[in-house]
Amino acid sequence: MRAVLQWFLVVFGVVCATIALAHIVIGPSTIIGANTPNATLDSDIRMVMVLFLAYGIVCVRAARDLDRHSGLIHLLMLVFFAGGLVRLLTVAYVGWPHWFYIAMLVVEIGLPLIYSPLLARVTGRTARTDLLTLAR
Repeated sequence: MRAVLQWFLVVFGVVCATIALAHIVIGPSTIIGANTPNATLDSDIRMVMVLFLAYGIVCVRAARDLDRHSGLIHLLMLVFFAGGLVRLLTVAYVGWPHWFYIAMLVVEIGLPLIYSPLLARVTGRTARTDLLTLAR
């Protein structure tokens, strides 16, 4: 199970980094179902994608040692979960996005709810314990 969680986190991190690089290099035309944005939105999207690139790199790095980095991994899953919740704001304020982003919402909310308990099982520590340790 440990190896599966490590490899999953590596693949997940590489996918996040690849998506981010595509958005940075190619630009907002990589956003499915979106119109061409103005320069302000283009700039904002590319800047935020640098953070998503860093997120992916940190996932890959953290996968090297699940026990040592479990607090960080739980935090990364919490951030991903929060991203899914923020997508719900779009639904509340603007309406439903393209079906692909509805699928992403399910992944963003569901993945942390599966991964974090499995990580806790492998490390023998709760997510809460790991997060509190990380906060110190």
